[in-house]
Amino acid sequence: MPNVHAAGWMISSAPMKKARSAAPRSLRTAFHWLGPVFPGLMGGWSYRLWFRTRRHAGSAAEQSVAAYAENLILPVDGIPVAVYRWGAGPVIVFVHGWSGRATQVAAFVEPLTTAGYCVIAFDAPAHGKTPGRRTNILEFAAAIQAIAATYGPLYGAITHSFGGMALAYALHRGVAVGRVVCIGAPARLEFLVERFGRMLALPEPVLTDLRRRLEKRFEANVWELMSTDSNARTLTMPALIVHDRDDREVPWRQGKMIAGAWPGAQWLATRGLGHRRILRDEATVKAVVDFLAS
Repeated sequence: MPNVHAAGWMISSAPMKKARSAAPRSLRTAFHWLGPVFPGLMGGWSYRLWFRTRRHAGSAAEQSVAAYAENLILPVDGIPVAVYRWGAGPVIVFVHGWSGRATQVAAFVEPLTTAGYCVIAFDAPAHGKTPGRRTNILEFAAAIQAIAATYGPLYGAITHSFGGMALAYALHRGVAVGRVVCIGAPARLEFLVERFGRMLALPEPVLTDLRRRLEKRFEANVWELMSTDSNARTLTMPALIVHDRDDREVPWRQGKMIAGAWPGAQWLATRGLGHRRILRDEATVKAVVDFLAS
């Protein structure tokens, strides 16, 4: 099975202007000038960066919620995955995005546990308290599968950003979840490659080499195998696709593509919340909890 994803390295950074500044100017300059001359060498460099993650500290609210979680360790293919558990009842799992963390579920914990659910969140490999510097969609999916096997059955799932792409990949390959919420998820792998290229100022020869390396390591049709909308077409469980129209990291049209591909999916568009604040918005949290409880 293929394993992609450093593209998420890019969607976890700030909106486009900040995302550009997040990439060191020297790095962008190197790709800009050396890429056309040494596309293979620079393509290999971009390929290694593609799988890198970044860790970010949680907010005070996240730390407060994490303080009363049950902390667990779940070995997944030799990786000690950090797991957080709150409450008791039917299990709802939270899958964070690239360079995200389990504690981003914070705003959902009290409403869900009060409603009688058990909330489980985990730090994917190379994220949060789980060790590593690089990861990919296969490791995300393996962690989801291990969570389902250990703590399931999974009544529902809430995902953010790349977490939605990883969950759709895992669902298509047999992981069972009763109801799914995807928030700010990218639909297409190619979108992530193109945005990664813009952030690092990759010339087209370098982008072409990066695509070739992904296809060589995985499969030529990796673009369909990894894309959320492609996997969503095969799914039958109820889904709510949530996306902010002012999301400058993953444009709302990506979410709309997923909603259109997922049979029977509900679509919820918000405004003014961007890519991350949507996870803390009271109205959005209520809509998600209501959907899961319906």
